[in-house]
Amino acid sequence: MLDARFICGDRKMSERFMQKFLKYCRSHEPEKYLEELHAHQKERRLEKQSTVYLQAPDVKSGAGGLRDYQGVLWMIKVKFGNRELEELIRRKYLSEQEAKSYSDAYSFLLRVRNELHFLSKRPVDTLHLEKQPEVAIGLGYEEEDIFRRVEVFMGDYYSHARTISQITGILEQRLVYATSGSTSKLSFRKVLSAYRAEPSQYVDGFELLNNQLSSTDTQVFDEDPERILRLFRHSQRLSATLSPDLRSLVRNRLSLIDSTLINSSSANVTFRSILQEIGNVSPTLCEMHELGVLGRFIPEFGKLTCKVQHDLYHRFTADVHVLHCITVLDEVFQGKRTDAQQYLDAIRKNEVPGLLYLILFLHDLGKDEGPKGHCERGVEIAIPLLKRLGISEEMHDRILFVIRNHLEMVRFANKFDLEDPESIEVFAKFVEGEQRLRFLYAHTYCDANATAPDLWNAHKEELHTQLFSNTIAVLEGKRAPMDPETIKDSYMDLEIKGVSKSKLREHLDQVPMRYFSHSGREEVALHVSMLSQFLSNNSKNETAVINWRNDVRRTLTVIDIITQDQVGLFEKITGAISVSGLNILGARAVTRNDGIAIDAFYVEVEKSGFVEDEETRTSCENSIRTFLLGKSSPDSQISELRKKIDGNRLFSNREKLGEKIPSQVDVYRDVNLGRTIVEVKAPDRVGLLHLLAKTISHCGFDIEFARIATEQGIATDIFHIASKDQEAKTNPTQFLELREQLSDSLNNA
Repeated sequence: MLDARFICGDRKMSERFMQKFLKYCRSHEPEKYLEELHAHQKERRLEKQSTVYLQAPDVKSGAGGLRDYQGVLWMIKVKFGNRELEELIRRKYLSEQEAKSYSDAYSFLLRVRNELHFLSKRPVDTLHLEKQPEVAIGLGYEEEDIFRRVEVFMGDYYSHARTISQITGILEQRLVYATSGSTSKLSFRKVLSAYRAEPSQYVDGFELLNNQLSSTDTQVFDEDPERILRLFRHSQRLSATLSPDLRSLVRNRLSLIDSTLINSSSANVTFRSILQEIGNVSPTLCEMHELGVLGRFIPEFGKLTCKVQHDLYHRFTADVHVLHCITVLDEVFQGKRTDAQQYLDAIRKNEVPGLLYLILFLHDLGKDEGPKGHCERGVEIAIPLLKRLGISEEMHDRILFVIRNHLEMVRFANKFDLEDPESIEVFAKFVEGEQRLRFLYAHTYCDANATAPDLWNAHKEELHTQLFSNTIAVLEGKRAPMDPETIKDSYMDLEIKGVSKSKLREHLDQVPMRYFSHSGREEVALHVSMLSQFLSNNSKNETAVINWRNDVRRTLTVIDIITQDQVGLFEKITGAISVSGLNILGARAVTRNDGIAIDAFYVEVEKSGFVEDEETRTSCENSIRTFLLGKSSPDSQISELRKKIDGNRLFSNREKLGEKIPSQVDVYRDVNLGRTIVEVKAPDRVGLLHLLAKTISHCGFDIEFARIATEQGIATDIFHIASKDQEAKTNPTQFLELREQLSDSLNNA
């Protein structure tokens, strides 16, 4: 009703009604209404993640959106009787420049919303990724490169939304809680509260009253510019907020943060002390960033402000992602994250646990020119910055190592067999030190959890922690290599029903040594038992012996398969699993000297994880046996299933700016491990793994290990392969041919 406007009818009656309605609002507990409206505004922003820097922001209801501005106008109308910003200028709530910036930002958002509506067939207020290029064109952004166009447009959007968010925050505090312009007399309760209030304290030129810092001296920063930095340290140390007037004064004095202040050793000591308040760093840095101080004092960070990230994973701009990383670390130190105790235990063993705050703050500075090569560029930017901040030389190595390699732990965990001692030895040599590893381990967790809410899961956690645990054991000297005979002897005390010791030893001698790197005592006992069953059933033409077991640690199901090796074995099994509707997360394949294959597939059912349904298990087993016998091929069934799914699909697999993601294939030899590795990144589809396995097999290679991951509709599959002819040596020509065949298969599918 506060926004009601005359459309038609009796104008005088309309005006009389609005006058009476406004008079009622201003005379019946207006303070209560203002407080309720303020609470509603905060709740609305919280529902929209309380940040303007989302990849797909809500132009109307999000933080820094139209509703923020409109809510202030409603408050003005109730408090002062009109809804014009001029009233705020007259009453010294806003400067003329602030009012102009506020109005200009609101006008920009209105034009964005209008353009969004012109392009949509239904009411839409969310600026979705695929709409951003079109909206940008409609608003006059003419950059030819689609990414550059969106980057410039969204940079302007975030800048205007931030202006609305900042000024709204200051005005709400003034309108709701300031006594100036009050619509009612002071109540007895307020008088009593004022009487009982603790006396003011003075800290470095600021008044501290009721846990709020303020200053009546508008020259407080001009007298000593370093006070701007110290103000935030005082706020952090005293757990005090900044008054609306003081926040406004900070914004209007940013020009005082010049090269002299930036290079001041005492100012940098103040900034370092902010980063050393373990468990309570994020709120202060966020406040500094909100008021423009952080990017001004650390220009290298300022270049990340409003920086759009064009990738599948990041949901926030580069600057906000960094601040979210620090928020996650705060929560780890505070014990708020029940799944993070192992990270807290790890970093507490380092000499300076709080150093991780600085590492997180610096780790993405290289993204000022985009994500490509940002790790190395980040190191180049960090080196002079560390000197400016006064960080001791002995700390530089750990900091720069993590910045340079902050993506490597995830990459290694996804690419290699973490139960293979050789792989762990290679990673341990790469890391070199325990403190480096602990920082990298915790950094990776914070980085991933600050990227997108759904990026981290139990499966990734298991791989990540497994890599850390195995590597730290090597670095601490707890994991010494054993000779083959000693390894085999360690299994000889297993008691397996119906299997003699000689048969057990025969199995241990038949398998390659890499089998033991991922098979514990329970797995060996299971496989020997299954082998006994398979060999005894051979006369009955038993195609395969299949076992299902749930892995509670990783929330997945393992399918163990014992069968006779044959051409295309891996592709047939993956085809059978695919047509059964199961997701494959990984696989291991071992062939004994006598040609018997021992394969393990790690699968899940979407959402529930474990494969519990007996009908699904039976159907999958039947498909495996049918395809192994060659009675039918998975190809036709996969094709039919794909048609069915594509027909029901609501959203096509599109990249974030609406462009279709091209498939990427790489085949190479890892010199350190002596492994041939295939990496494939492609839009996910039914039967993709089967298609890749089939192509690899047709090119003369066997798959020994696979790790499968799907994020945002994009599959990233890793294979360790070996030539079917074990005596033949592979050469670069074969790798090139395999890469071309895989690319053709993906493009033609």
